[in-house]
Amino acid sequence: MSNNFAAGVAGAAFVIAVLALFVSLRDTDYQVPAPADVTAAQAATTSEVPDQPVQATVAETSQTVAGTVPLVTVAPETTLTPTTTIAAPGTTEELPGEPSEFGPAAGTQLGIVGIRHTSALNVRDTPNGTIVAKLNLRLGGQGDQVLQVRDVDAGVVVGSLSVDGLTATGRSRDLRTSTWYEIQAGPILGWASSRYLAALSPDARLSAIDEITSQLGAAPTAPTLAELGNMIAAVFESDEPPSHVVVSGAPSESGGVAGITIDVVGLPDDSIRGYRLLITATSSGGSSGDDDTDAEARTFTLQEVFATPLCYSERGVSDSGLCN
Repeated sequence: MSNNFAAGVAGAAFVIAVLALFVSLRDTDYQVPAPADVTAAQAATTSEVPDQPVQATVAETSQTVAGTVPLVTVAPETTLTPTTTIAAPGTTEELPGEPSEFGPAAGTQLGIVGIRHTSALNVRDTPNGTIVAKLNLRLGGQGDQVLQVRDVDAGVVVGSLSVDGLTATGRSRDLRTSTWYEIQAGPILGWASSRYLAALSPDARLSAIDEITSQLGAAPTAPTLAELGNMIAAVFESDEPPSHVVVSGAPSESGGVAGITIDVVGLPDDSIRGYRLLITATSSGGSSGDDDTDAEARTFTLQEVFATPLCYSERGVSDSGLCN
């Protein structure tokens, strides 16, 4: 797989282009409506994200990206006011493991990454302890890119944050097989697995269309949006280390323009941990319904790819939105 895009980001010429791009994109970014629900078939297979590290192979992640997911269109999320607070964990002496040598500084803003849109990240009272909350990522259109905080005991959403709305307290713990960061998630204070946390700037969207078309052709097409997303992700992912590729924002479509959000986590780079890809495409032929005949006749043609850098938590994000 190619890592040319990652190398390009490191180049001075690309950084200059990026800074110019930020000015034009802040007011013109297209964002895809996020799903509020999943189908019955999806709900039956929804599972919680494991807290322990999982070794994902390239073949497994390719199946994840290319899997068949219905296209959906929904209304924006409603931001809720936090209503409850979870008590703070015990003192450092009472926590399992040892203090981590590498971890985010106090006040570092983090987001969750590598989480399938039908799943959630557990927040626990201590590292690998009792679950007190779940974090649901909802990626999509303007105004509805949010991180839902759901209290486990109450079973309700107690707050909605921006996608980088988790705040590190500066405490990190190494267990034998995993590393944990203490985070403040709205009204919730607890611990989450570092595997699914990264520093990112939602406003940092780098146009990658030139890199994509140089490798895949002027107008890459596919019979499904998921297959097109898999083609794009393959340009970014690496073989060593093997990238973890997951659909973090469900496929959606409105007015002949479809989109999907894919996280590619794990690159051979000491600054950039991965990318969040917002892929948009024009659709033609058939319909977005359930009719198999129509679905087979459809074509999705790439329109644009925006890449948000996913940065290592301990290094953080610069004022320009790039990784330190």
